Amino acid sequence: MTDTRAAATEALTESEIAGLSAKTVAHVIHYRRKTYVTKPSEGYALLKRVRTLLRDGTTDLVPLVHRDGFVWLAIGPSIPISIDEIETDPGHSEKHTLKRLGLD
Repeated sequence: MTDTRAAATEALTESEIAGLSAKTVAHVIHYRRKTYVTKPSEGYALLKRVRTLLRDGTTDLVPLVHRDGFVWLAIGPSIPISIDEIETDPGHSEKHTLKRLGLD
């Protein structure tokens, strides 16, 4: 029996491997009926705080700086929230993607 993971890794060329690296350029937060777009630094800070609150089972207000300003979000186990990571558009630069999202 062969190890398919090793075979798959050997089959990739260097250019294919280089193309696999993805860079997060923004986070989109879906909170109640609103959507907030934020830079990765603010998005990762929110993710860290959300994980802590959900793990502890507590609810708290969490600040979020987003492209349109600032908002406090109530985060807790019974409050639905979804956070998507946005990567650069295929064939476009990071600057192009940020401009399209209104972050640059």
